[in-house]
Amino acid sequence: MLQTKTPRLIWALLAIVAFSVACGGGQDRTHLERELQDKAGSDILPVELGLVDCPEDIVETPESVFICASEVAGQYYELQVRIIDAQGQYNYVHKHHPLQLVNTEALLASEVTYEVGFDVMIDCGDDEYLVAPIGSSFNCVATRVDSGAQATIEVRLEDDNGRLKWKLVRT
Repeated sequence: MLQTKTPRLIWALLAIVAFSVACGGGQDRTHLERELQDKAGSDILPVELGLVDCPEDIVETPESVFICASEVAGQYYELQVRIIDAQGQYNYVHKHHPLQLVNTEALLASEVTYEVGFDVMIDCGDDEYLVAPIGSSFNCVATRVDSGAQATIEVRLEDDNGRLKWKLVRT
C-alpha cells in the first residue's frame, strides 16, 4: 500500500516544484512593477504614478529592453526598462512626462511675452496635467492681453525634465 502512495506523493511534490518555478517569473515581475511604481513615482511627484504593468513574458537577460505601462492623472504613461546584468539589476527611463498645465502656461506666457514684446495669456487645455510623450509636440493658444488677438503656439516636450521649446505657428 505504501508503494502506490509514494509515486503519487513524488509526482505531487514535483508538480508543486514545477508550479513554483513557473510562477517565479510572475513574482519577479510583480516585484519589479512595485519597485518601478515606487522609484519612478518618486521622480514625478507631486503627481502620482498609477499601478505599473510590465509584460508577462519578460526575459531578464542582460541588455533586454521592454516597456511597462502605467497611468498618470488618468492618462497613458510608459517606462522603458533595460536589464543590466544576470542578477536582474535594471535601469529605467520615462518615455512620457506629466506637465502641470498651470505652471506650463505661466512659463510659456513669460517666455512668449518676453519674445513678442507684449503681454499674453496661454491656454493649453482644461486638465490639471498633460501627459505627453517625450519628443512630442502639442498646441496651446496665446491670447494678447490688450487686444484679445490669438495665435497658436506649438510646444515641444524636449526631455524627461520637462524642458520645453515653443514656436509661434503662422497661419
